[in-house]
Amino acid sequence: MYDTTLDGEKRKVVGHFGRNGFYYTLDRTNGKFIKAEKYVNDLNWTKGLNPVTGLPVEYDPKLDVQIYNPEARALRGDGKKRACPTWHGGVAHQPLAYHPVKKIAYGVGTEGCFTQTGAAVVPKSKDGDVDLKASQPRPYSSDLYYGAITAFDTVDHKVMAKAVTEIENRSGATVTAGGIVFTALQDGWVVAYHDETLEELWRFNVGTPLKGAPVTYAIGPKQYLAVQTSGRHLHPVKFDKLENSSYVFVFALN
Repeated sequence: MYDTTLDGEKRKVVGHFGRNGFYYTLDRTNGKFIKAEKYVNDLNWTKGLNPVTGLPVEYDPKLDVQIYNPEARALRGDGKKRACPTWHGGVAHQPLAYHPVKKIAYGVGTEGCFTQTGAAVVPKSKDGDVDLKASQPRPYSSDLYYGAITAFDTVDHKVMAKAVTEIENRSGATVTAGGIVFTALQDGWVVAYHDETLEELWRFNVGTPLKGAPVTYAIGPKQYLAVQTSGRHLHPVKFDKLENSSYVFVFALN
């Protein structure tokens, strides 16, 4: 939640990195849609959003179930369909960060695309129970899968920088007044970026997967950075053999 000036008007807004790949700005006093812009690299489930309503341009109020782009949605009995962003996100549960002076929002998550088959389902009863043995499995595969941290200009409403990571990002972001954005990766790296360009400034490997979001705090005049390890949700597959352990690592900021 933040106050900003959009199109020359002061607004009280809430910003949201949607899992569907769009960054939304809504009026937090009444919930009305203001703007939205794509923040992921790959998106094909819709051609875009209506600039007035914020709904997908393919939205049909006469339909109970929306289809949007049929080529990206695997319904029951369909063949393989490729959808972007991947079913993990964009930004999903990961904590976000906001720079109140520079008006920049930061989101970390997983980007890319996945392919799935619309499995045929055999009902077992009229109540909607499914016969799991008779039904088909619903296989999926990720043909493009990576982590990303995005710096979004909330005034001009556009992506101003993006840093890509080989492994998905299940952590979070925090930004400091000193111009640094911190995040943590599941292959053990704590990483610091420039808050405007997302140029990498520093990294340190703690030797175990990181899913906790970095936090910063001060004791007297000394500032610290802390991050919690543990938790496994590793992709791509080549990272699956990483072992996790439970620690809290604390760094002193000079």
